[in-house]
Amino acid sequence: MFFEAVARHGNFTRAAEELNVSQAAVSKRVKSLEERLGIDLIKRNSRAFTLTQQGRKLAGNTSEALSFLDTGIQDIRRTNHEKLSLAANVTISQYWLTPRINEYLIGRNAVTITLTASDRDAELLMSDNDVIVYYGKDIPTGWDGAILFNEIWLPVAAPELITKEVDITTLPLLDFEKATPKWFNWNDLINLRQYAEFAHSNRVKLGSYGSSLDAALRGKGIALGCPDVLHHEVTARRLVPLMDYQIDTNRSYFVIWKPGHLTQRIRDLLEYIEIKF
Repeated sequence: MFFEAVARHGNFTRAAEELNVSQAAVSKRVKSLEERLGIDLIKRNSRAFTLTQQGRKLAGNTSEALSFLDTGIQDIRRTNHEKLSLAANVTISQYWLTPRINEYLIGRNAVTITLTASDRDAELLMSDNDVIVYYGKDIPTGWDGAILFNEIWLPVAAPELITKEVDITTLPLLDFEKATPKWFNWNDLINLRQYAEFAHSNRVKLGSYGSSLDAALRGKGIALGCPDVLHHEVTARRLVPLMDYQIDTNRSYFVIWKPGHLTQRIRDLLEYIEIKF
């Protein structure tokens, strides 16, 4: 470090000022390095010095190594002291949170964000996260939070499928097995709201809810979804909500956190990604 400062400044005095030590201390440390290496790094004269060939080589390598070390230290500091962790179910993580987090990370004052996605409430609530987007009827006991939006469930489809010439009841219904009892699928929509026109439509059973949305985006049929969760897809006209067929699930999305853990950094993030509380 002493040698790198001398080589960079080309002057013992300025190197000493940067390192906040005496010029004699700098000279002694550089001399000690030369003795340990068994080579001359500096050609000295009464008024100035020049680097030897080996000194120039070592100076370049030392400067690069210290710069790399400084970068590593800064990364560790940011990881340890400026990291926020979010968690949510798989769908809202993919379609609602990720686009907003990406926009946040482009900003100048962004910190590292980790996002955990799980459809198991127990995993979300037991995890050590700063903020959780929780889906249910109310904020869980022992948590603070605010409502994000109420859930309205309705059919969604690619715009090329929704034309005046097409009878939507003839289109495939992209269905899925419910991962938890509180989810809604086509059976719930038809039975609870008596949308009998869909009762005899062809249903395609897919492996997951995400698969049904992916198929809908590719124009393979009609999926179910919440327009607020699918805001980016609806705004970009990749999916069109069929507003004539909808059901209020009596559930909502909440943003929740442990009491006393809502730091200013978390507030800034929530405000940036348009979470009001």
